[in-house]
Amino acid sequence: MKLITLLPRILCSAGLRIFAATGAVLLLATPSQAEETVSKEVPAVQPDMDELERLLDELTPDSSLLDKLRTTADPRDILLSLASEYEQPLPELTLGEALEMAIINNHALNSARLTAQAACQAVDVNWTALRPQVSLSANTYFQFDNAAKSTNTNQNSNSSTEGKNIRNLALGITQRIYDFGLTRDLVDSAEARHAIQVQTVDMTEQQLVQSVVDSYWDFNLALGEVKIRKNEVELSEEFLRQSRARYDAGTVPRLDVIRSEARVESAQQALVQARANLGNVATRFHALLGVNDAQYVPTLATADMLLPGMFPGDLEEYIVAALETRPEIQLQYAALFSKDLERSLAENRPIIEAYGNAAYTDPTSFGGSMNYQIGVRLNWTLHDGGRSKAEQDVIDTEFAAISQDILELETQVQSDVTIAWNRLVAAHQSIGVAEKNLELSQEGLLSAAVGYAAGVVPFIDYQDALDNSVTAALLYLNTIAEIRKAYTNLERAQGFPAGYPGDSRAAVEQSATVESIQGL
Repeated sequence: MKLITLLPRILCSAGLRIFAATGAVLLLATPSQAEETVSKEVPAVQPDMDELERLLDELTPDSSLLDKLRTTADPRDILLSLASEYEQPLPELTLGEALEMAIINNHALNSARLTAQAACQAVDVNWTALRPQVSLSANTYFQFDNAAKSTNTNQNSNSSTEGKNIRNLALGITQRIYDFGLTRDLVDSAEARHAIQVQTVDMTEQQLVQSVVDSYWDFNLALGEVKIRKNEVELSEEFLRQSRARYDAGTVPRLDVIRSEARVESAQQALVQARANLGNVATRFHALLGVNDAQYVPTLATADMLLPGMFPGDLEEYIVAALETRPEIQLQYAALFSKDLERSLAENRPIIEAYGNAAYTDPTSFGGSMNYQIGVRLNWTLHDGGRSKAEQDVIDTEFAAISQDILELETQVQSDVTIAWNRLVAAHQSIGVAEKNLELSQEGLLSAAVGYAAGVVPFIDYQDALDNSVTAALLYLNTIAEIRKAYTNLERAQGFPAGYPGDSRAAVEQSATVESIQGL
């Protein structure tokens, strides 16, 4: 009976492609009827046992691939077992190390820090107005006298145009005594501008943190996709081998071989695209680190990083925290305070100062002369043509505009927090579905692989199972990464109230005096 079952394959291997469907008829007949049918339709052929063993070997799936398909461990192993796609091993960075490196070396963030440092140094410039001011001036000029001169021989008057060279040298010192709060307002205004730059640094740093986290997970996802696409190519090549063997045995049509070859090409193309995407995300990751002469790869996600984490808490609490800690709102309030100080600076105020001068002039009627002056003077523009009033009107309008910006920004912050919260909730709710879908797709692919090897499952079902498995694996990886990215997005929407690795805000206290942050 076994010989009758395998007879169509043996006949095809011997070059006698005679009605491969005969085997199906023989399986339904009794042994005696089958032998009689064969003797009538097919000449007696001695089976080639070596060829039979070769065909059986070809029709048996690769055990290593089936073992891989049978593995039903925690799907998180997809990320845990990834291997680097680089030819040379590169230093690995954990997420915390990547954040610390980016915060130190990122060029855009360093530019914002230098701008803030310049604003801090500008505060000290205004204090110099209270220090003594020493001036030195020197000048030389020709003086021409137009005087009438008479002579004994000629009674006509003549004019003298002889020039005289005069040289002056003066040394002066001025000390401001009282300026009715002008210097204090200038310093406060400079401090307000510095506070704006500090908030700009915080905004830049927090945006960088979110970008690094997203890039870190995108790098892991790209590595995971390359791994999945490699497995897809291996499975496609294995089933192409089986399709060719079954076609040679006459049990499948040529269409299955064509579909198998097309499936291999499709898998190869997907692998090429996955590798190109890996190069793109690697470039983005290195650019964020700000290290131009070195390359790193992220440490592949560890088990604790792949845990879904806690479900988000109450939305209203997140919104309240965001309104208190978002640097964008703090920046707008600093700008509002700065405008209020500018209104005060626009006032026309007098300045009282003491002065002393020493001047030497040469020549004079009696040779060189030295003059000394010591006194107190009042500088006050009694009328500036309405300039102060016009400047205050402009500042009042800008003040009102910033007030409206704050209201709009508060609305935007509430929207940002709500969107981030919904994103995290959706990611948490999707992880269970994605994990179950992955397990079912793995089981379906295993069944399709075994069934196709046994000849009971058509190729189209195997192809669908393989496509579903790849899609489910990629979806699961993206869902895991989406949870971590959504969590970071929610923290960013709040202004990172809990901090992050390498947080530089701890080094600068917002309420500190200007003198304490000179070395920012």
